[in-house]
Amino acid sequence: MKTNDKRPESLLRKAALFLSSGKKLYLGGSLILLAGIAILLQQKLGGNQAAAISNPLKLTSLNGLPANERWGFDLDDYIMDEVELRPGDVLGEILMGQGMTYPQVNQLVVQCKDKFNISSFRIGQKLHFLTQGISPSPRYMVYEPSPYQYTIFQLQPPYEVNTIKREVKTEIIAASGVLETSFWQALTDNGLSDALADGMIDVLASSVDFYHQKVGDRFKVVFEQHYINGEAVGTGKIIAAVYERDGKEYYAFNFEKEGEKSDYYDFEGRPARKAFLKSPVKFSRISSRYNLRRLHPVLGYHKAHRGTDYAAPQGTPIMAVADGTVVEAGRRGGNGIYVKIRHDAVYQTQYLHMCRHAKGIRPGTRVVQGQTIGYVGSTGLATGPHCCFRFWKNGVEVDHLRLNLPQPEPIKGAILQEFNVVRDSLVRVLGNVEYRTHGRADEQKPETAP
Repeated sequence: MKTNDKRPESLLRKAALFLSSGKKLYLGGSLILLAGIAILLQQKLGGNQAAAISNPLKLTSLNGLPANERWGFDLDDYIMDEVELRPGDVLGEILMGQGMTYPQVNQLVVQCKDKFNISSFRIGQKLHFLTQGISPSPRYMVYEPSPYQYTIFQLQPPYEVNTIKREVKTEIIAASGVLETSFWQALTDNGLSDALADGMIDVLASSVDFYHQKVGDRFKVVFEQHYINGEAVGTGKIIAAVYERDGKEYYAFNFEKEGEKSDYYDFEGRPARKAFLKSPVKFSRISSRYNLRRLHPVLGYHKAHRGTDYAAPQGTPIMAVADGTVVEAGRRGGNGIYVKIRHDAVYQTQYLHMCRHAKGIRPGTRVVQGQTIGYVGSTGLATGPHCCFRFWKNGVEVDHLRLNLPQPEPIKGAILQEFNVVRDSLVRVLGNVEYRTHGRADEQKPETAP
């Protein structure tokens, strides 16, 4: 096996596999200090997409590893075989199919103790087997669940198992956009990740109605961008965001303080995540509202519809809109597969027509706001995949979109004063981000931060 000792991944692999201590080596984290990393605020104009937005400026690419080197191995010296994990796969059977015996598999599993959780293998991920020379069986197996880390399994004595965490560089990035189609499209069409869109909706969903987007709505966001070897690999937390509609601005600021339940707050210091989410399904549309005289699409006659339908693709996650306890989880008549949650002595919610429940959802289960409780389907009396969402107040079904739900209390005292300092600094940062439409800055110039 060829190695290049000047390359960090080769050094780590050699050390991880052959040091007598047998301890895992981590690149990054607490063992290697990322000294000298500058936090930069960058932005640039978007392309000629229908949804206008300014995209973040990429860093100058670092010298990445050669195409034939991966996980610290020179792949020219190996034959690589890939096995995609599928439902029902058993690791032992896969390994024995690669030429290992049952006792050898058992030794490898023993070596995984305190180093790798065997149950963490995920469907759809790949196992990479590396065979050297004329050997009848592979020497190594590599599992890479994310760009951030990978695990090397030595398939021959002494069956070492080592996880390598890659060095991650974090930059602070700013982006802005003006809606010409939809909020989600404005992000994804211009190269920003689904994770960022998801994160913005998460921190702003309680104050912004994303089901009634308007052309001309605009937004700004400051967030963490992760890089490995100069390539963008994922987003971190959102630092600050603002969404403007009809001249009114809705803010979310990251502010983490020990003892406080929330980590995002609005301009007044109230938790940005309110007691109830506006919708149980992300990236959906309202296909039918609460209506006491609706013509039922299946039964063909007028029947009260005491819920709100959210149309979404089959299998889309359905979330609990607030903390609570599952009181019912089953299948019944026109409801199909459903879940009902009691949130407190006043409020209950119900979610109908699922294709299945989420793992662990049963009567008595405690759930938290945003937790997946099931998946969109069309069971029961349904013409297509959607979630019928029902809301009870004091035992009476009501239209949740017309309710004035209780607002959380703002932070107070010294913590509020500390928050105000952080908020004001982030407002200045957001003020330095220009709104842009098709490469032209909006006529209203933002305030320049001092």
